[in-house]
Amino acid sequence: MKVFGAGAAISVLGGSTVAQEDDEMDDEESSDDEAMDGTGTVHTVETLIRAPPTNPNRPVDFFFQPTGLHIEPGDVVKFVFRTPDHNVVAYHPAFGMRRRVPIGVTAFSSPLLGWRPESIPGDQIEPPAEMGGEEEDSDADGSDDEDDDAEDGTSDDETDDGSNGTDDDDDDGDDSDGEGPVPDTWLHAFETPGVYDLLCSPHEGYGMAMRVVVGDVTETEFETSNPANLPEPRAGPVGLARVTLTDPALEPSNIVSEGTVLWETLESNQQSGPDDGGEES
Repeated sequence: MKVFGAGAAISVLGGSTVAQEDDEMDDEESSDDEAMDGTGTVHTVETLIRAPPTNPNRPVDFFFQPTGLHIEPGDVVKFVFRTPDHNVVAYHPAFGMRRRVPIGVTAFSSPLLGWRPESIPGDQIEPPAEMGGEEEDSDADGSDDEDDDAEDGTSDDETDDGSNGTDDDDDDGDDSDGEGPVPDTWLHAFETPGVYDLLCSPHEGYGMAMRVVVGDVTETEFETSNPANLPEPRAGPVGLARVTLTDPALEPSNIVSEGTVLWETLESNQQSGPDDGGEES
């Protein structure tokens, strides 16, 4: 795996970086091709929270946007933490889970991230407005803009020039219009073709999981359309992640065909109360 991203702190696992330098990263990532020397296209995935929930078994929707993404080997995914208290974890035996990434791929995980600490005033006591606050409400109501950004930013070609660079993602901030907390970012290069299932540890039980298909390799032994056929938690996905990862919209072949699959298009999010197909954590 590649280590990349000047001005970023390299995480414990190779192939991933945590963007920590505001000004430097904004300048360096104004062109992602230049910022990621020797890597492929950079795609943006956002961590979002939205109310009201699409399932009565969760207080709000916690999700990756897009939830399904097709990329090419060597491409980079930049995870933008628009809402806090999330991470990005591969389903891997090293973490006590049945492998849901290609054979030979090393376990990888981001830190628990949210807003950049330096963007929060040192004397601030309450967190920035989240659920029920004006900022979060505007995020939820204005999520179409974010979704459009995500959809545009994850297209396989040059549509990345706005949404991939932290000039737009971090400076504009969409959440704060240049004021308030700045989203942290974490970047990971996907080198090995195949299907990768990822989760957010704090919110897996609420369905916060996603699938990345790298290249055109869509065959995988863990694919199933029936949550009951998945291994029991903890070896298998927990709670509503079992529903997310077996949704027909996230079939690898469909992800390759569509390029990106948005959270709203999952069949389970268009129903009033899907069976979770497994135990809640």
